[in-house]
Amino acid sequence: MRSSRAPGALTCGLAVLLLAACSGDPDPGPGPSGQESEPAPVPTAFEGQAPPGIEGEVLRVLHGDGADVHEIFADPLGVRISPVGDAFLVSSGGEDRHLLQDAATGADLWEGEARFRGFDADLDGDPVLLMSDGDRPFVLDAGGGVLWEPAEEGDLYLDGIGVRRPAEWSAEEPYGEYTVLDADGGELWTYEFAAPPEEPSDEPSDGAGEDGSADGDEAAREPGEEPQGLGVPVTAWDGAVLLDSGGGALHARSLDPDEPGGELWTLDAGSDDDLGLADLAPLPVPHVLGLFPLPAPEEDATGDGEEAGEPGDDVLLVRWSSAESPSVLSAHDPADGALLWTLEEPGPNPVGGAYDPAGPAGGLYDTATGTFLLPQASGTATAVAVDLAAGEVLWGLEEEDGAFSPAFAHAGFVYGSDRGGESDSQVVLDALDMDVAADDLDAHVEAVTEGGHAILVQGRQRFVYGPPPQEEPEESASPSESPGDDAS
Repeated sequence: MRSSRAPGALTCGLAVLLLAACSGDPDPGPGPSGQESEPAPVPTAFEGQAPPGIEGEVLRVLHGDGADVHEIFADPLGVRISPVGDAFLVSSGGEDRHLLQDAATGADLWEGEARFRGFDADLDGDPVLLMSDGDRPFVLDAGGGVLWEPAEEGDLYLDGIGVRRPAEWSAEEPYGEYTVLDADGGELWTYEFAAPPEEPSDEPSDGAGEDGSADGDEAAREPGEEPQGLGVPVTAWDGAVLLDSGGGALHARSLDPDEPGGELWTLDAGSDDDLGLADLAPLPVPHVLGLFPLPAPEEDATGDGEEAGEPGDDVLLVRWSSAESPSVLSAHDPADGALLWTLEEPGPNPVGGAYDPAGPAGGLYDTATGTFLLPQASGTATAVAVDLAAGEVLWGLEEEDGAFSPAFAHAGFVYGSDRGGESDSQVVLDALDMDVAADDLDAHVEAVTEGGHAILVQGRQRFVYGPPPQEEPEESASPSESPGDDAS
């Protein structure tokens, strides 16, 4: 099953790091006689139970004299650990130095000095790392391999493809020639995003958006003629790239090498009656929240699934925002753009910047239940949990629940912290009904991978906890290095 696209943030959903707990031994202070006492040994035995959703056993420890680990874990300023697919990204707290490790075995996959710019995904939805070596960006996959490098200066990475924008591109002046490239830098499709024709101010616009979208020109073109509206690429997945017109429309175009740029489908706030947005003024602005995998539907007594979607199906989620009206979520089949459902949110949410790349807007997705927890900028709830299969609100965090700060979701649970509580212990909620599953944990979950391997913090130790490797790892070569490390 593909992972949700949650670049960034969350998409993987990172827990708060307890730097003080794991970045070195605290000063024990003077002993009773005024002599400096010896620090207590770093614990190596895990005590208590693993938190909800974390299964398996202790595989290794990451600190102390008995830990056989990379020297980055001894960084005096501590390290940050983030999940990437089935690996852990370990980042130095004092410099731009990183280590990618297999979560199950601890094998080093890649290490290097580079600036970490965030998370993204490839065309299959698998997580990738956005890095840069000086002014040169590059992208690593979860196995430590270099997935993408710019073919020309200025090329951008977008969800597994490359995008070449006009030389003087800006959100205010996005028009010009665009080229869509494959991950190796090969050109797939070049097109012109043309500025709309100027119209006299006393004449009404014929289908054009307030900010100059040329969608009206597309309806008037001859059969077979290349549309002039098009737009700016904002996301991509296996077989398609999605273009934002800047005027309330999203155009899906083919990435098939045999027919690159072929028309697939269009969503248009001004003309799609099923969206129910055409009567709003101004038209809502779309922001793609991502492509999310639905869980397998539960079977009823007859053996037929009642929920929308089949195992492995993906849902494309779009938020349509207006400054004056409650925003609307719409879910679509990415294959043909078919509308699955719409849902009005409790209140208005900020209208994003023009042509913003797809992103979850701070949301957290639990793949086990298909629950998407989405922050709200207005209304009675600070966040709502949405069932992406049914298009229904499951629960909301009301103002009185605002002390709970969600951090990540895993295996049917939402992990977070209770900022109004008496301790900084994590709190675990059931993703389906918000019931408290645990609030007095024996260990703090710092990170957890898609395969269920977790970093558990207890005392001054980090424990790697999870399913044991299926087979003994083979002796591997030295980990991959940053593309710039071998330059002389």
